[in-house]
Amino acid sequence: MKISRIEIKNFKGLKDEKFEPKSFSCLVGENNAGKSTVLQALVYSLNRPKNIPSEVFYDETQPISFIVKYSDVRNGDLNRLKSEHRTKLMPLIYGGELTLTANYTKSDGLELLVSKLAPIEEKYREEGINENFRSMRTAAQARNIVENEYPEFLEDLPDNATTAQAKNYLTDCVNALAPDQFHYMDTTLPSGIPSSISALLPEPIYIPAVKNFEDDLKTTQSTSFGRLMGLLMDDLTPDLKDINDTLIDLKKRLNRYVDDNGDIKDERLPKVVDLEGTIEKFLSENFPNVTVDLEIPPPEIKTILNTAKIYIDDGSRDLIDSKGDGVKRSLTFSLLRAYVDLISRRRNEAYDNGEDEDEDEDVILEKPLIFLFEEPELYLHPKAQRILFSTLSTISTLYQTVITTHSPLFFEPGVTAQFVRVAKEDAQPKPIGKLHPVDFELDQENLNTFRMAKFDHSEAAFFSSHIVLYEGESDDFFFRHVAKSLNPDWNFEDKNIALVEVGGKGNFSRFRRFFESFGLKVSILSDLDVLVKDFAHLGANEEVQQAREILIQKLDQRIQDLGVSPELTGKRVKSKVKNPRWVLKYEAAKDIVQTIADNGTATYEQLEELKSLFVWESEEARYKVLVADGEVNADLVNILDSLRTQGIYILSKGAIEEYYPEEVTSNCSKPERALKVTERISSRVDALGLSQPLSVGRPTEFEEIFASIFGQ
Repeated sequence: MKISRIEIKNFKGLKDEKFEPKSFSCLVGENNAGKSTVLQALVYSLNRPKNIPSEVFYDETQPISFIVKYSDVRNGDLNRLKSEHRTKLMPLIYGGELTLTANYTKSDGLELLVSKLAPIEEKYREEGINENFRSMRTAAQARNIVENEYPEFLEDLPDNATTAQAKNYLTDCVNALAPDQFHYMDTTLPSGIPSSISALLPEPIYIPAVKNFEDDLKTTQSTSFGRLMGLLMDDLTPDLKDINDTLIDLKKRLNRYVDDNGDIKDERLPKVVDLEGTIEKFLSENFPNVTVDLEIPPPEIKTILNTAKIYIDDGSRDLIDSKGDGVKRSLTFSLLRAYVDLISRRRNEAYDNGEDEDEDEDVILEKPLIFLFEEPELYLHPKAQRILFSTLSTISTLYQTVITTHSPLFFEPGVTAQFVRVAKEDAQPKPIGKLHPVDFELDQENLNTFRMAKFDHSEAAFFSSHIVLYEGESDDFFFRHVAKSLNPDWNFEDKNIALVEVGGKGNFSRFRRFFESFGLKVSILSDLDVLVKDFAHLGANEEVQQAREILIQKLDQRIQDLGVSPELTGKRVKSKVKNPRWVLKYEAAKDIVQTIADNGTATYEQLEELKSLFVWESEEARYKVLVADGEVNADLVNILDSLRTQGIYILSKGAIEEYYPEEVTSNCSKPERALKVTERISSRVDALGLSQPLSVGRPTEFEEIFASIFGQ
């Protein structure tokens, strides 16, 4: 079984959020956004303490609720319960799913409920039927109840049906109702279940971020360190049968016991019997009718193993407790890796022996675990982080694994099944955390975009509050420097705004959808030529699209009026030759030309295909007029202003290089040239001179762009 969903209400900074963990889920986001709160909610929901600290209530007047849906609940899981409890719980599992709700109030503590499929109408529910038949004894009374309260079922009611028979008949009728006549409702668990249900549910292995490791490194079953040690030591128990037999014999020498026939046997050591009698003799002087039964429980194998201690010798042999945090953290994950290795070997042996636990209805499945890790990368070298990630990947094939992290090394499409960005949002009376999941198991398009983003080292965007997409290789460095020069508060790093290169205008829409799926604010910074080509990738609203169409029509008219033709510069031709889509058109055009030469005629479709090869020339002409013709400037400025309200920033002069000082040489690579420009910008005055206002009385263009990006 596994957890398929947890709803978290009123817990710390999570007011009302839903988390659907996959096999390997990764929670990312800024510090103090609520990532650890999700893990702690899972721990509370699984351990279910009687009370919960008052300081974790978001609103002290409202209850905290953890609503957990468990899926893939099998017979082997239910077999971990006592038979009488199993019988009571089975009717509450629907399609392998069980939903439990743990409600906490400050005054009353824990209330544990189960989601039960029940009729919408109260009279159809078991308690409703029982209430209607209360004090009814005769068959006539039973028929009268059905006739008055359930006339829709009267026709097939057996003659002279007793009260019990009538109730059973009604129950069968209710169970046959259409599915839309039922809904899920919370109800109390059957008696005995609340105290025993822990045997059914997954066990959390929670490793928090390094705070006070003294508590977490005790070799007790109550800590993650001790639990990992216990899991490893459990494997030793079958090999210690002879010692266990000795301990059983020791127990008989110290205590009375009950044999297989139910008879009480006393094979205790004489001194134990004598000690018991001496104590009883002295006690009977004051309490004559009191007897003493001395019981001396010997240690069990598990108790002995759980007292194991680990010493580390790094030049000084000491208990792990006295070593540094890095060694402690590494040891914890060494235990984890050891457990993964143990489980893998155990599973392989079972497979080699032809064992299949799912085939046997009577098998008792191993209690599932769920591993919860806060910032597993802490104190680990990048190489060690990669090894740990591999370990967690292996664990996730066996048990659900959820981590919080700030390390890009833990992102791996195809392994990390799910990313959830946790972001803090303003709310009253205090901020709240919001969860924005992206499941790569289901979303192939986002998976492909993620691979591109990872290749370009833009993983940091997952930890940002705002993403600015750009297309040029030199834009990042230039814009960071210019923004800070214009206003020290316009600092991308300090404001947690990430600049992400997308590798071409055609990728704007893909990257925007991807990052917005994380709940991120996304802006676009592009050259002017996007208005004549690839405009659709900006995601502008319909109003701007219509304005742009009008602008294109004006540009085409001005091309005719001015007799403008595209300039076939080597740079433009070279860019087309490097474009795979244009190369395909070119190869197809050669075949069409050969066909025309052979046949002497061309179809309409062939001519249109040839024309498409030269569409870019019309785009070049449009761009030439757009840049130089004052007749369209007012329309251009209106469109640029409208786009900025949507977080789309278009450079009015063209490419970023058009803003560089003329004296900066262009006889070098784009990044080198951008560096030379920034070296010349040492003051706000220098930065102001790079751009001009779009119209009289306005700030400079760069000031307006950055003021909008930084929310000023």
